[in-house]
Amino acid sequence: MTAQQDAQEWIDLFLLSSVLFPNARMGLRIFEPRYLDMVSRAMRSGKPFGICLAEAESAPVPVGTLAKIIDWNSENGLLLLEIEGMQRFTVQEWEQANDITIGRVHLWPEEPTLPLAFEHDWLRPILQQITEDPAAQNLDASRAGMILAQALPVRAAEKQQLLLLQDPLERLRRIASILHKQATS
Repeated sequence: MTAQQDAQEWIDLFLLSSVLFPNARMGLRIFEPRYLDMVSRAMRSGKPFGICLAEAESAPVPVGTLAKIIDWNSENGLLLLEIEGMQRFTVQEWEQANDITIGRVHLWPEEPTLPLAFEHDWLRPILQQITEDPAAQNLDASRAGMILAQALPVRAAEKQQLLLLQDPLERLRRIASILHKQATS
């Protein structure tokens, strides 16, 4: 699904206790038959699925991220996936269909491409370490903030707040503040 496609399409939603950010990667361990079926459909069709933080009563929070499968493996009856976040969306409505949560989503526009500000230069080596790629030091503010936010050791609710931000420089300021607080604690 791209921004040009119909935003009224229903997609499978994977409700988790964690948040996925665009341009960031995350591992999933799939063992429930319903989610194995969901992932199989996504792999066959090549369509993304949505990742949403789960609220009480297994409801999705209103904002999530499209995910694509980057790699997979199986081990001891588990399906091990590496997924990458694509584009954020707002859940317009959702329902349960055959034990899977599905949602009608509205895709968010891409964030502006802004350079990483001088004040955040100290984050470049951290980005390189997270991605294991020397080129990560040259990422724009949006991609850098999304990757850093994914790796932050904070509660999912705090990550969700970072996902909601639409200003990449503000996200980086908040990430820097969180890291400074953790370093002085």
